[in-house]
Amino acid sequence: MMRWMGILSWSRSLPRDLRLLFFSLFLWTFGLGIYNYVWSLYLTKLNANPEQVGLVSSIGFFAAAISMIPGGILANKYDNRSLLIIGWAMSIPVPILFYFSRTWSDVIPGLIILQLSAFNVPAMNAFISALGDQKRMSSAFGAVYSAFPLGLVLSPAVGSLLLTWLSIRDLFWFTLALWTVSTIILFPLKRQPPREVDSKAPLLELPRSSRELTILAFLFGGAVAFSITSPSFLPLFLQDQLHLTDAQIQLLGTAQSLGSAIFAILLGRWAATRNPGSTIAKELMLVAGGALGIALAGSPLLVVPMVFLLGGAHASSYVAYSLLSNMREGKSRAGQFGFYLTFEQLGLVVGSLIGGFLYASNHTSVLITTSVLFVLLAALAGFRIRRGAATSRVHTK
Repeated sequence: MMRWMGILSWSRSLPRDLRLLFFSLFLWTFGLGIYNYVWSLYLTKLNANPEQVGLVSSIGFFAAAISMIPGGILANKYDNRSLLIIGWAMSIPVPILFYFSRTWSDVIPGLIILQLSAFNVPAMNAFISALGDQKRMSSAFGAVYSAFPLGLVLSPAVGSLLLTWLSIRDLFWFTLALWTVSTIILFPLKRQPPREVDSKAPLLELPRSSRELTILAFLFGGAVAFSITSPSFLPLFLQDQLHLTDAQIQLLGTAQSLGSAIFAILLGRWAATRNPGSTIAKELMLVAGGALGIALAGSPLLVVPMVFLLGGAHASSYVAYSLLSNMREGKSRAGQFGFYLTFEQLGLVVGSLIGGFLYASNHTSVLITTSVLFVLLAALAGFRIRRGAATSRVHTK
């Protein structure tokens, strides 16, 4: 208990609005976690094969990808509080659409709406960067975004318990209630109108330095590596290879989410005071070991710690965005996020498509490929990612 109190001690130092954002994100992801780890199993119950599972995921990620640059533009032109509320509210009708789906293709309209609601991620990143401590920005990003994995820690267990009485389809009503409450929490946020430099920013701001290009490649590669296995194909692997039930797979999601939460908080802290590149590299080697360990483990008990390690895959991207927020002085507050988030989402599209073909040919190949890619990304981070002062305004013109 004392360890958890120490890990979460950052909450007392966060500004009020970031605490509200944290709790809203926590409830939203809690609603997601009620069904997320059995989502691909739900698709198979709607008669989807592995390639179709990958296709559905790719369509959703593509919808998110095309929303990022427009989302960055909107964040530069309009109040970020309003954009956060609109994005959250867009997700509310989605569980109803999922509930009434009868074939795998029926979920696509709802999934597109859900992923388009991610247009406000640039606004959320800008919101955090405007309120966070500029000297410890990675800690602020890690603290707020830790709500995502923390919300997913308990919710899979709740979803697993519910599945002992209900079907996967029935879980969507619980998600609907949680997403509605999480949206309401955002209303007390203070307005964050655009700055003059934001409103006059160009529509598209491209990377201009080798460090920015490195982060772009890192974010894209990390998304590819992760989505080849999770979230679409890890549940299928656990069911096909280890013969776990829906409730057991949903419960195992708790281990993955716990790993994601702990790595997000600790990596944000460590990167704020140490070399971020080498810190990320060490963490990604653990993630790679987790992916390989799942492929080699022969029992559910051995899989649990490996799934925990795989859960840390997203933590490094939070640090990358925190470095990006301080990388170039004078850049618009959201312009540096929209382009990078687009490429990260496109990485999820590519990874999901690759994962579908790999899984159809050999179930273990998705985990081995993920492990190898994370080793390569660890090398990239260790040798190329460094913390540096922002370049001057002259170079941004």
